[in-house]
Amino acid sequence: AFIIDLDSDTADKFIQLFGTKGAKRVLCPIPYPESPTRFINCEQVLGVNLMNRGNYYWEVEIIDGWVSIGVIAEDFNPREAYNYGRLGRNEKSCCLQWNGQNYAAWFGGFESVIQQPFFHTIGVFLEYSEKTLTFYGVKDSKMTCLQQLKFAPFTKFDPFQNKINRQFSSLFSCKLKPAFFLESVDAHLQIGPLKKDCVAVLKRR
Repeated sequence: AFIIDLDSDTADKFIQLFGTKGAKRVLCPIPYPESPTRFINCEQVLGVNLMNRGNYYWEVEIIDGWVSIGVIAEDFNPREAYNYGRLGRNEKSCCLQWNGQNYAAWFGGFESVIQQPFFHTIGVFLEYSEKTLTFYGVKDSKMTCLQQLKFAPFTKFDPFQNKINRQFSSLFSCKLKPAFFLESVDAHLQIGPLKKDCVAVLKRR
């Protein structure tokens, strides 16, 4: 189980933080102080936590709107332009996106659409040494695998998986941080409380 605190020094000016666990996209900019780690073109915020070995599991509640949940390299430039700076649109980050109609996994500008119903709770399981990231839909302490990102040889032609096979492992040469993109106005998320049953399931795997 991984306890995440949001880093106010990374929050875009259109993201309002509620303590260290909640974030909401707003219309009026917030006068945050200058920070070299602050996103300026994308409505994103990072966790303060670094991940560079072992396994990590955390949960996020999607309260409203279009939200992306993922990880990003610590050294990613937060001043990148919008089209490249968004989670999953570059080789330095990946995410699970809810766009109001369906989920999609993103990495390196490629997406994989996921045919699953909406889950308010998303579980994220990062296995750093295995170079694997898995997203789960969590409901009533039951876990549904939405997408697993990892090297998978001998797959049929799939642009998304081919991109994963070529470049995903290089992401793990970096220290990683939890990352969140609030795409729509009023998009709102809250970091877990963790469901202990889910943590127990992952420990048995």
